[in-house]
Amino acid sequence: MDIKAMLVAAAEAQADKVKDDMMTALNSEEMENQIASAINAKVNIPFVSEADEQKLFKQVVDVITDLIAGIFKGK
Repeated sequence: MDIKAMLVAAAEAQADKVKDDMMTALNSEEMENQIASAINAKVNIPFVSEADEQKLFKQVVDVITDLIAGIFKGK
């Protein structure tokens, strides 16, 4: 195996690991809560309690992370 093929193989392996790590983080409950909380801190919906806003943003983030995961999986 030549050096170029070895470097390409190493880069592909590293890219696959980064992709797997991103998918794990993206699908984690902790990440979804952090993103939803960040959105909730920036957006105020009048006449809706903070707890209800958090639930709403959590659901929105769940849908978005599922879509992103599908894109990464090629679906």
